[in-house]
Amino acid sequence: MARKPINRSRRQIGDQTTKGGLIGLFIYWATQNNIDPALTALLVPIISSVLAWLSTKIGDPDLACIFIPKNDKDKPKS
Repeated sequence: MARKPINRSRRQIGDQTTKGGLIGLFIYWATQNNIDPALTALLVPIISSVLAWLSTKIGDPDLACIFIPKNDKDKPKS
C-alpha cells in the first residue's frame, strides 16, 4: 500500500497546531506554578516569536514551518 505524501497545507496546519500546543503547555505550567498572569501574558508573544524563528531555522524560512523542508516547493508534476 503506497502512502500519499502530506501536502504543504496539512503540514502547515500540523506545524501551527504544534506551536499552539507548546504555548498552551507553557500557559498551563505558568498557571500551575503561580506565575504572575501579567508576566505570562508578556511571555506568550515572545515564546510565539521564538518558535517562529526556530521554524525558519529548521524548516522552510519563507513559511516559518518546521515540517516543510527548505527544498520542498510542491511544484506540479508535468
